[in-house]
Amino acid sequence: MIDFWHEIGHKRASRGKEFHIVSEGDQELRARMIRYQGGSLEAFQEIYAQLAPGVRRYLSHLAGSSEIAADLLQETFLQMHRSRAAYNPKYAVGPWVFGLARNVFLMNRRAARQWAKIHESREDFPEFPVLPEADRLGSQDEIRRCIANLSSDQAEALLLHHEWGFSFEEIAGMLGISAAAARARASRGMADLRIALNSLQRARA
Repeated sequence: MIDFWHEIGHKRASRGKEFHIVSEGDQELRARMIRYQGGSLEAFQEIYAQLAPGVRRYLSHLAGSSEIAADLLQETFLQMHRSRAAYNPKYAVGPWVFGLARNVFLMNRRAARQWAKIHESREDFPEFPVLPEADRLGSQDEIRRCIANLSSDQAEALLLHHEWGFSFEEIAGMLGISAAAARARASRGMADLRIALNSLQRARA
């Protein structure tokens, strides 16, 4: 996973590498998915244990409610079960499952009704670990609220890349946009987040 706080702290990761690196975790997930396609219940349980926490946080971000996210999480993995035969082992499992989760959210009327309320209240916004190097930037609550004030497009791209570690090409596939657009959204979101946090810091001075 890309270090979210490392990026906020102005130490930029080198560009371009994320497009070609296949991690050991990706390879293990693909192997499990192939076993699951072959009927292994154990493989499904392993995939669920590895991906469910992150997918649930992503759905909480989209829906603005942990209760709705719990329902959508179950629908997501049900959809994964139904679509398992269509999975192509040439592609990473994580982006595929996150893409399923996003589609489930968009198709779910109950979750869609919450969309207009996301920027009014995001009490269930994903928690981030507050690392020592981020202490000077603001409290965990301040960072969560600043992210909540970003545009929904920027916040989603920012979190998918910096919190969940997806490449811009993978994000592009999930959101139906170009990799350049995904990079631009995340970059603008990071810039706006830094501005908001610096403004808070100056206000406290």
